Amino acid sequence: MATELLSGGIRFDGISSGTDFSSMIDQLKKVESIQKNRMELWKGDWEKRLEAFQDIRTEIGKLKTIVDGMDTISEFMTKTAASSDASIATAKADTQALEGSYKLEVGQLATNAILTYQNGFSDKKASINTSGSTQEFVYSYKGKQHTISVANGTTLEGLVNMINKDSQNPGVRASLIKTGDQYMFQLKGMDLGAGNTLSIDSSTSLTAFDLDPAFWHQQAPQNAQYRINNWPGGSWLESSSNTLTEAIEGLTINLRDTGVTQVSVDTDIDKIIENVHAFVDGMNAVRTKIKDLTKVSDAKKREDATKATSQFDAEKGSVLTGNYGVQLVSSRLKQITSNRSPGFDYQYEEDGKTKGDIYSSLAQIGILTNSDESSVNNGLLEVDDVKLREALEKTPDEVAALFAASGEGLSDSADFSYESHVNGITKPGKYEVAYEIDASGNIINASIGGFAAKVEQGSHQIIAMEGPAKGLAVRVDNMTQGSYSDAVRLRQGKMGEISDTLKEMTSTDGTLKILERNYKDIIYEIEEKIDREETRLMKWEQNMRLKFSRLEATLTTYDKQTQALSSAIQQMNKS
Repeated sequence: MATELLSGGIRFDGISSGTDFSSMIDQLKKVESIQKNRMELWKGDWEKRLEAFQDIRTEIGKLKTIVDGMDTISEFMTKTAASSDASIATAKADTQALEGSYKLEVGQLATNAILTYQNGFSDKKASINTSGSTQEFVYSYKGKQHTISVANGTTLEGLVNMINKDSQNPGVRASLIKTGDQYMFQLKGMDLGAGNTLSIDSSTSLTAFDLDPAFWHQQAPQNAQYRINNWPGGSWLESSSNTLTEAIEGLTINLRDTGVTQVSVDTDIDKIIENVHAFVDGMNAVRTKIKDLTKVSDAKKREDATKATSQFDAEKGSVLTGNYGVQLVSSRLKQITSNRSPGFDYQYEEDGKTKGDIYSSLAQIGILTNSDESSVNNGLLEVDDVKLREALEKTPDEVAALFAASGEGLSDSADFSYESHVNGITKPGKYEVAYEIDASGNIINASIGGFAAKVEQGSHQIIAMEGPAKGLAVRVDNMTQGSYSDAVRLRQGKMGEISDTLKEMTSTDGTLKILERNYKDIIYEIEEKIDREETRLMKWEQNMRLKFSRLEATLTTYDKQTQALSSAIQQMNKS
């Protein structure tokens, strides 16, 4: 019976009884689907949370790109160099360049060796060897002889190609220079400097060229000659290149002509401030995203909880309001920007000596968090440009260190000095160093950061072997008998600290990734529950339609019996 009623998906919904059983089942199914609908809304809410976390991670990624671009002194400390006469020389400064003005006098430029044969050829495709046998073109460059075998019938153009394409070419270039209707053969050494000599050897048998020096125009190779601030007087400094990288520390100077020019070096304070604002904007973008996703607003228009398509539409809060993971990220970022940088210390006086750093936190140079709850910028970083500029003008190197120091070791003691550390192993920070010098001049009972340390008596080194200071080494300078203790500091700037923190947050085992995985797992579990509920509903509907189909059949039978009885009664009444 059931097979007949449901076969091929055909339904008999009240055909005989006149009752709309299909609509009844549809309405009952809506009630039965309440749990599934709740699950789908629940899933949608978790997907919104996941999307919100991914939005935060996107902003964090942008911030990391910014801080990674200024986490070393060379990237942060922008310096400019200018030449008063760019036709004489140009200059470019790196962070090592000292501010000031330098007088540069160029006596001569470095040149390469050039040999030009002064007898021209009327046709570059004309044969230069008509002897019937192979001849040789022999030249020496940088003191080494090189031979080109020139076959019979070789053209002038062919010789040029043979020299240039020779796999053993020592660094020369052959070319043809057209003057009027003549082609002049030229051989050029590609390296500047007096030591890079070039000559045509007397063993050359190629008769197309006369070896008499009178037939060859020669540019002799020479070194550049220059003076810095009139030094050395009466002589010259020399360079085999017209690019000077060691004449003045931190400057790359390109010599262009003879003469005198003034090279000035300045810290590009405007560019540094621009970079600082880029960092602040990037950090604020993360903070703003977190604020928007966690805010609670009494003014928010809320929907009836029974009609809302998301629980967030029925609440004052936002998608991530009260989320522990977001609170952790937000708190961590606020701590980094407000706390001292690792290895930095507040400046203080001890035994008549100044210790610590001029700047150890961003607040000291004018970068603070707005704490005014009535301000739209509450919770965001703000920059006091006047204070920042003043710090950069007075002590630019200290500002640069605060932002971008990278593994910079310092000792607070005159008795021992920082020696080295192991990148990736030694953690930035401040570590107490303690030791004794016995009567024999040996270092004993040494420790760094509270852990017993290794002593190398020969080099007077103390090396941390465990703890966060592992790999850190100091050298004892004062070997006088006695007990000693003080601090050694390994400084890391704010940009490096923030970069490491953001990397940790977004790593596979980081806060954001763990929460994202948890959310994906929850969504997957909800999806499985929805699938099971859909299967249950499908079976429920099949069962209900089967039941109502049977009811329809029964009602049809009763209807027919009623009609038959009515007919019989009518017949009886007539008789």
